[in-house]
Amino acid sequence: MLTELEQLAAKIGRVLHHADTLAAENQRLREEIDRLQAEASQLRGDREAMAADRELLNIKIEEAQLRIQSILDKLPTASDARQLDLLGEGETPARGGEKATGENA
Repeated sequence: MLTELEQLAAKIGRVLHHADTLAAENQRLREEIDRLQAEASQLRGDREAMAADRELLNIKIEEAQLRIQSILDKLPTASDARQLDLLGEGETPARGGEKATGENA
C-alpha cells in the first residue's frame, strides 16, 4: 500500500510539474498575443494614415490634371493661324523663292 501511495505521489508530482510548465507556456503565449495585437493595432493605424495620404495625393493629382488641361486648352492648335512657326520649317519648302507679303525686295 505504501508503494502505491508513493507511486501515486510521484505521478501527482509529475502532473503538477507538467501543469506548471503548461501555465508558464500559457502565460508566454498570452504575452505574445498581447504583443501581436498591439503590433496589429499599430499597423492598422499606419494603414489608415497611408490611405488618408493616398486620398490626399489623388485629390492633388486630379487638381493638377485639371490645371494642366486648362493650360493645354489655352494653347493654340496646329490649325490656329496665330501659332508661331518658331523653326521656320513651314515656310521654306512651301514658298520656294516667293516673298511673303510685307517683305522688302
